[in-house]
Amino acid sequence: MKDLSPNAIIVKDLIRPDKIIETHISYVFIKGDDVYKMKKAVNYGFLDFTLSQYRRSYCYLEKELNERFSKGVYLDLLKVVRKNKGFDIVSIENTLPTVEYLVKMRRLDDKDFFSTKLKNGEITEEKGFNIGRQIAILFKNIKTDYATAKENGSYEIVRKNCEENFDQTSKYVNMFIPESDYQFIKKTTMKFLDENKQLFERRLEKGYVIDGHGDLRAEHVYFDGDDIGLIDCIEFNKRFRYNDVVSDFVFLCMETDYMGYVDISDSLLSGFMSIYDDDDSKRLINFYKCYRAFVRFKVGCFMLDGKDESWELYQDKLTEVKRMADLALSYAVNMFDTKSMIFYGMIASGKSKNGKFFSKRYAAKYLNSDVVRKELAGVKPTDRVFDGYNEGLYSDQMTERVYRTLADLANKSLNNCRMVVVDASFSKKRFLKEFLSIFKGEPLKVKFTAPDEIIYQRLDKRFEKDSVSDGRPEIYEKQKKEFEDIGADLTIVTTGEPDQNAFDIISQLKGCYEK
Repeated sequence: MKDLSPNAIIVKDLIRPDKIIETHISYVFIKGDDVYKMKKAVNYGFLDFTLSQYRRSYCYLEKELNERFSKGVYLDLLKVVRKNKGFDIVSIENTLPTVEYLVKMRRLDDKDFFSTKLKNGEITEEKGFNIGRQIAILFKNIKTDYATAKENGSYEIVRKNCEENFDQTSKYVNMFIPESDYQFIKKTTMKFLDENKQLFERRLEKGYVIDGHGDLRAEHVYFDGDDIGLIDCIEFNKRFRYNDVVSDFVFLCMETDYMGYVDISDSLLSGFMSIYDDDDSKRLINFYKCYRAFVRFKVGCFMLDGKDESWELYQDKLTEVKRMADLALSYAVNMFDTKSMIFYGMIASGKSKNGKFFSKRYAAKYLNSDVVRKELAGVKPTDRVFDGYNEGLYSDQMTERVYRTLADLANKSLNNCRMVVVDASFSKKRFLKEFLSIFKGEPLKVKFTAPDEIIYQRLDKRFEKDSVSDGRPEIYEKQKKEFEDIGADLTIVTTGEPDQNAFDIISQLKGCYEK
């Protein structure tokens, strides 16, 4: 921690905290079950805490705004005063000479935060749905003044925010983000704004722009029994706090994507959309996810600026920044319409390895035919099944059922505006026909292939470890003779690295958009 400010030292000596947390705008002093927050006397342009009266006003506002979302957390407003040649902490209304102002809060247990429960595997899709629904209800009950919403959350402000993001990050092109990705995100964002001005104006007129939270991150959502609460609402800048409800909420979904839990992210969104069930809200999901990811990218760039590997947090922050850039690109690719892909080819062609890699990198929903097949049969995914070619679990009748189920699952993802990867052999043209008879998207067909010697090596290795695939050399030989190519939009020879293959696929998707 950097050296404490003189006022922070006074507070530290008075409270004798168990722990001090420092951010760029505040000091947080933790003592037992109590938390004391002190605002720093800083000015970053987007906030100004330099004057004592500013900090006093923002303490009042912080408590008032956050009490809309939480109960019994923001306890009191206090101040440090000079008293008897020393210092003391008293009520903010006390008339003794003021040294500093504090917000007193009830300490929340780390285990009760959404971020902690998510990492510990305690958030089911059902819980995610309920969280999304509860937050939507909180937003529905917020009273917002139209004139203030227009001043701080209009189309012009949204556009200004986006332009500001790109202006402030242009210096980091080819440093933390490839120029082609930066230009695609920028071009797609500005095109969406150009073509949807009436949509944004309609949102304002219909009351979807609210005096909301502004910083709905995973660590700002907590559980209080069966209910949820929100903390750390932005009090210092109306332009950051007045947002479309979709913008405010999908920040949490984007963060959940970042953490690698796309199914939970989609369940959050489903719960939210059960309250805000309208087409305009759905159209804005990937636009605002892209915006939120790019803001996180920008902030990370600011933190890395001027630093090198000697900084202890350099590598972690660099990984975060590049991840946010990938997410922003993914959301941009899906901004106008949600993309879907079929990763097909013969067994051991590398489609599953590449499907998992691509889906993890770009926050896509990954659907695997082997997993679905065994779930339908009531078999554990890694249990070996030695049925012959086109027999038993792998009969044509069962396979057609698998493709129908894959189509239903893929439709569910599209309904959540989630890019989807369907990993299956599609070894017969009728299987594609069966799939497309149900699926509502227009999938990009990506064929995966490899030389025979590589295929046989992979098949031999599969039996050295757990695998959902039951592919064997004799199955491959029969499949190869009868395989009907469904017509690839892109072919990947999997002798290279998944990273390059993912680049080729996302480039194809960008090209589909640009045509």
